[in-house]
Amino acid sequence: MIPAASGASASLRFTFSLEKLEPAAGLRLLRIYERIAAGGAFEVRASAGVIGGGKLPPRPEAARQEAARLRGYIEDLEAVQRHCEQYFPIPDELTPADRIALRMARLLIQGHCVASPFLTRARFTLNGQDSPTLRSLLSGEPHAVRGSIAAFALTLAGRHLELGPVHFYHPHVTVETEDGRRALAALEAGRGEGCEVTVRPVGGECFRHLLRDAAPGSGWTPVPLELPGFTEPR
Repeated sequence: MIPAASGASASLRFTFSLEKLEPAAGLRLLRIYERIAAGGAFEVRASAGVIGGGKLPPRPEAARQEAARLRGYIEDLEAVQRHCEQYFPIPDELTPADRIALRMARLLIQGHCVASPFLTRARFTLNGQDSPTLRSLLSGEPHAVRGSIAAFALTLAGRHLELGPVHFYHPHVTVETEDGRRALAALEAGRGEGCEVTVRPVGGECFRHLLRDAAPGSGWTPVPLELPGFTEPR
């Protein structure tokens, strides 16, 4: 609002809504808000030229951080939608688990290795073949384990978003004690085929994910999720 009286204070009110917007459009709108929230000098222009201007104070730091968190969410969503070639409006609500899965998905798309808090154990079925390495693992010695999942997928706003096949890996896993004893006894009796064992990464860590066709520079070293308010999986 620009008052008629010279020298009187003007006021500016800016509101926005992301409702029914796809991520790309939402990001353009949010970036305008962030520029306004940062404060500083501005001008109002029309076809005839500059018709006014002034200086805006910056919004509180908490408001700017909230906008940055929202932008991170929409950027993740936009990257995943583009990869999956599925486009839909920004969901109004997101569970903590969905937020973590969305950030994981974006990092996987970018070729990074990520630790998954959703995969803290894996179950394998023995094929009957015996080896010193297998017996050592079943006896409780930590070993590296690598496997694959047909597709990494997440569901958002009722949409099934599939990224593609992923590998999972951890350099040090151990077999659950009872499973190891039972499997060793089965191998000794020649009945190891079909025996199931559960393995867990040591130290309460998580398995690491990597898209099958990715070629990361960091190998199997996971990158941080960097989500404010969430504990980094190890």
